[in-house]
Amino acid sequence: MLAFLRRRWFLAAITLVILSGVLLGYHEPAENLLWLKQFIRPSWLTAIVLFLMSLSLNSEHLLTSIRKPAPLCLSLATNIILLPLLAWALLPLQLTPDFQVGLIIMAVVPCTLCGASVWTRRAAGNDGLSLMVTMITNGACFLTIPFWILLITAREIEFNQVEMITKLFYAAMLPVVIGQAFRLNTRMKTFADRITSRLGTVALIFVLLMVLLAAVQTGQGIKTSETGISFAAIVIVWTSCTIVHVTGFFSNMFLAKTFRFHPRDQIAGAIAGSQKTLPIAIFVATDASMFGNAGMPSAVFPLLMFHTSQFFIDTIFADRHREKYNALEETENSDQEAPTRSACEQ
Repeated sequence: MLAFLRRRWFLAAITLVILSGVLLGYHEPAENLLWLKQFIRPSWLTAIVLFLMSLSLNSEHLLTSIRKPAPLCLSLATNIILLPLLAWALLPLQLTPDFQVGLIIMAVVPCTLCGASVWTRRAAGNDGLSLMVTMITNGACFLTIPFWILLITAREIEFNQVEMITKLFYAAMLPVVIGQAFRLNTRMKTFADRITSRLGTVALIFVLLMVLLAAVQTGQGIKTSETGISFAAIVIVWTSCTIVHVTGFFSNMFLAKTFRFHPRDQIAGAIAGSQKTLPIAIFVATDASMFGNAGMPSAVFPLLMFHTSQFFIDTIFADRHREKYNALEETENSDQEAPTRSACEQ
C-alpha cells in the first residue's frame, strides 16, 4: 500500500484536493474564502512552476529529437492543432456556456511540463522528445492560445488580446527561458540535476494549490449558477475531455506506427502530444483580463476533469507500453544470444 501511494501520491492528492475544494466552495460563504484568492495567485504560481520544471529539464537530451524531427513534428501537430479541433467539434454538445469555455481553454493550452516527462519515463519512452514538445508548446503558447480562442469563439467572448499575449509571455515563456538560462551555469546545472525529483515535487505542490483554488471556484459556480449545472452536463463535459485526450493519444500512436517510428518515440510523442497543462489553463480561466470577469466560474471544472483524467488514463497506457517494450527487448536479446550459445556449444 505504501509503495502504491509513493508512486501515485499526486493522483491521490489531486483527487482529494478537488473533492475538498468543490465541497468547500459550495458550502462556505464566498466572503469567507476571499483570503484564498488573495493567497493563491495563478499568475505567480504558474511562473514558479514553469521555472522549476524548466530548471530541471536537461536540454542536452533535446538534440536527439532535433536530429530526427518527424516524431517531434507529429507530436506538435497533435498538441497544437488536433486537440483544439477535437474540442471545437465537441462544443455543441456542452449544456452550459461555462463548460464550453473551459473545454476550449483546456484544449488550446500547451503540453504539461511535469506530466509529459514523468509519464514518458514511466513508459520507457524517449524523454528528449517529450522535453522538446514541452519546451516548444510552452514557449509559443502566448501566441497559440490567443489565436485559437479568437478563431473558435469568433470574437463572441470579450477579452484584451494584447494583454493576454503579454501576460502569457511573462507567466509562461519567460520562466522557461530563465530556467534554461540558469542551466548554462555549470554549478547550477549540476545542482539542479541532483535535486530534479525534489524540484518536481515542489512544482506539483504548487500545482495542487492552484487546483484547490480552481476546485473552490467550481463549487461556488455550481452554487451560484443561474441555469444550474446538471449531472448530464458534467457527464458530457467529462466524457468530452476524455475523448479529446484519448483520441489525441491514439491518433498520434497510430500515425507513429504507420511511419514506423521507434517504439520509444511512439509513446513519447503520444503522451506529450495529448497532455495539457493545468497551471496555464487556470491562469487563463481566472485572470481578470482574460476570462476572470466573464462571469463563468464553472469554466474551471473541465480543466480539473481533463488534467486529472489524463494522468489516470496515461498511467494505464504507460505501464502497458513499458511491459510490452520490456518484453520486446527480452525477446530481441534472447534472439541475439541464441546464435552465440549455439556457436559455443559446437
